[in-house]
Amino acid sequence: MVIYTVTVYTGKWLTAGTFNPILIQLHGTEDGSEEHTLNSSFSGGSVQEFKIEMRKSLGELITLKLTFKPDSFFHKQWFCDKLSVNTPEGVEVLFPCYRWLDFDEGIILRTAKASLVFQDTNPIAQRQRKRQLEERQKLFRWRVYAQGLPQIIDCDNFETLPAEVQFSKTKSLEFRLNFLNELAALQTNGKGKDRSSWESFSEIKQETDKNKTIEYIQEHWDEDEFFGYQFLNGLNPMMIQRCSKLPENFPVTDDMVKDFLGGSSLEQEMKNGNIFLSDYKILDGLAGNVVSDRQQYLTAPLVLLYCNPQAKMMPIAIQLGQKPSKENPIFLPSDSKDDWKLVKIFVRSAEFAVHEVDVHLLRTHLLSEVFTVATLRHLPSPHPLFKLLIPHTRYTFQINILARNQLINDKGAITLYSGIGGESLGNLLKRATASLTYSSLCLPGNILERGLEKVPSYYYREHGMKMWNIINKFVAALLSHCYQHDAHVQKDTELQCWISEIFTNGFLERESSDIGRAYQVCYHGDIHCISPTCRCQQWTV
Repeated sequence: MVIYTVTVYTGKWLTAGTFNPILIQLHGTEDGSEEHTLNSSFSGGSVQEFKIEMRKSLGELITLKLTFKPDSFFHKQWFCDKLSVNTPEGVEVLFPCYRWLDFDEGIILRTAKASLVFQDTNPIAQRQRKRQLEERQKLFRWRVYAQGLPQIIDCDNFETLPAEVQFSKTKSLEFRLNFLNELAALQTNGKGKDRSSWESFSEIKQETDKNKTIEYIQEHWDEDEFFGYQFLNGLNPMMIQRCSKLPENFPVTDDMVKDFLGGSSLEQEMKNGNIFLSDYKILDGLAGNVVSDRQQYLTAPLVLLYCNPQAKMMPIAIQLGQKPSKENPIFLPSDSKDDWKLVKIFVRSAEFAVHEVDVHLLRTHLLSEVFTVATLRHLPSPHPLFKLLIPHTRYTFQINILARNQLINDKGAITLYSGIGGESLGNLLKRATASLTYSSLCLPGNILERGLEKVPSYYYREHGMKMWNIINKFVAALLSHCYQHDAHVQKDTELQCWISEIFTNGFLERESSDIGRAYQVCYHGDIHCISPTCRCQQWTV
């Protein structure tokens, strides 16, 4: 007889535990065990150790079948962190779980050791690897949300999804408490059921929480220096680019802007690398929404900026439409104060539309969902890329389903009450998807393409590159360890299926996206270019 020591780790949440028994069954390269019952009080955060006698050694352990068998009315769910098995040969084998088990549910766990498909040579391991993907592909299916947009998970109610891809109980509680706190604050101010419009800036000031950032914005929002600063470090730092030649549809002349260039010329300052452009042509032709029976107005501005000797980004010319004409003039800082202020407000409105729909909704939420679905469908739990990505996908499905049900559907808040709502919301999203490229998702390449590698006071670049380099260093080291030769990447059929579905269902097979070159990826650095992007971008914009 031989002894296997099994240690069970229960999640640390208050409701994670159970008083019910669990069943385990081990399989190794030499044999499989019978099902063994572990009876104990698996309270939240507990670590329980069990000795199990077996007739002989099972060889190298491959799988552990874990079944939750409640025999009482209470504790119908149990959260298992992991199980550790010490073999008779003195080897400790870890089986990660980190998920809820429902009533009478059984799962098969693989060891923590990462392996690629061609390295998993044991027949039992191969069958389990294939079975896991088949089960996941039935559970996580693609669905067309709208033509021309990335596909989504085929689910309208997040509560029907497995618990491990929903909000945790603590996250759900936090979500509800934040909502109730904000609602209580509105009730205290007498605005809980008030749907009337604010009549002045002083009313807005009374309703907003006070901090140094908000107070500064309230004092300086209409100043040119702060207006220019926001192109680098405001709501959307993704539009501004260095300008070496003016677009033909933006006929700014030296006579127009010479007074704002400190005696220099537009041509000279472009050569010096001090002229920048933000072009919102993606909005051209889109109509503003109708909100509460009032027409909103959406423009597609071109904004010319000058980085002056004091390293301040200053606006020097704005054209609100893409086609120059008498009805679409170029506005200058020397125009009347009210005209110039109104033009800048239109630019900020366009900025919000592009940020909310393209930079935020598409590039963080929807792309995250594409990667999450593809990961669950094509990367089994032993795959190193699955282990790398899965912790960062935890809340993707639920938050996106909530957004589709409450914000961007026909009766959603953004659809009904945003200037970019209505039909234009979907049209802008389609345009943004059609212009999405591989290089734009890679921060170093994106900064370089826009010519912003040396522009001063660009904190999005400074902070973003620090985060990128940290993640890049870690991911590159991990993938270099797993893919030691180009042939390893090419032989990884699971990886190829993963990137194929991302290309097909996320980038809609557009060759212009340049994502297709990942099919023949020979340098594994390319694999991790996109992986950190959605999560980093979520935090920065």
